[in-house]
Amino acid sequence: MNKYIVLVLLILLGCNEKGIPVSYQDSCNLENDDKVLEVQGYLSDGGSLYCSSTSGRYECGFEFKNSLEDKENYSANIAVGTGSNEVEELKSGYTSADIKVHDDTNAIVSLSEKVKITGKIHAYKDDTSPEPDKVHCYIKVTKIVKGTP
Repeated sequence: MNKYIVLVLLILLGCNEKGIPVSYQDSCNLENDDKVLEVQGYLSDGGSLYCSSTSGRYECGFEFKNSLEDKENYSANIAVGTGSNEVEELKSGYTSADIKVHDDTNAIVSLSEKVKITGKIHAYKDDTSPEPDKVHCYIKVTKIVKGTP
């Protein structure tokens, strides 16, 4: 019985994960590597989504941008599922209208809505890229809040 109480408490604590609030412009830098951040911006499918379980959880990589019009972005990896803070699994040949991202209240988030995401960011340089000094990032999303909180 005590095992189940501890498990429920751990799950509830994970849902209320707090991050360090940072602006989008300050989020993707080497100093933030492996930190849990809260960042506001917009999710986009960028024309297609890549979903895989290579990181240990089945997730889809969305473009995360400061504004809808921005070209600059980094990946926001969201777990696949039907619960809070997840994206529903997509079938082959999906359209943007088929994408259903759930926020922390399990409500559906439109890709045109501003969100605040919380998660651990990973920042790195890629010596093999054409821009070896550019910092690249991805964030493993654990919480999504709809609107501008």
